[in-house]
Amino acid sequence: MKAIAIRTTAVLTILAALLPLAARAAENPAFWKHQVKGEFATVLANLKTGLEGKQFLITGEENLAKGLENNKQIFGADKWNTIGFKDATSVHFCSLVFNQEVFNINMDWSILCPFKVSAYTTKNKPGVVTIVTVRPTYLLAKDPHPKAKEIGRKIEKRIIEALREGEAR
Repeated sequence: MKAIAIRTTAVLTILAALLPLAARAAENPAFWKHQVKGEFATVLANLKTGLEGKQFLITGEENLAKGLENNKQIFGADKWNTIGFKDATSVHFCSLVFNQEVFNINMDWSILCPFKVSAYTTKNKPGVVTIVTVRPTYLLAKDPHPKAKEIGRKIEKRIIEALREGEAR
């Protein structure tokens, strides 16, 4: 009986240790995701300022929440916002420096620019803005070109630095 209790305790201890790994593994490795406390409009404005400060050009912006709300009759009033978002905006941005660099290596990589960052809030977490973008390192990870991983790391680092600088304002 004691041996069973010891084995059960060992198994439960191992499972408890692995739980954080399982939770992390469930997240999508293609995304860089971060949460910031603050008012949505201010956080969004600061993100754009951070991007521009790192020499990214804002090429577009969509208020996704407003667009969905304006068309909720298509989905039905009870189905258009089942996840409970409050604000949701995507910002498209590009880098002339990145374009120049990749155009001289592989024109297929031009599909990466413009990049996109989405910011959103949910009704159950007021005052918390989630920021998410696709990782260039993930997109270029399996590219056979010898410079793909280096370029992916370089541009991803610059994007994340810009987003963090914007968040720090």
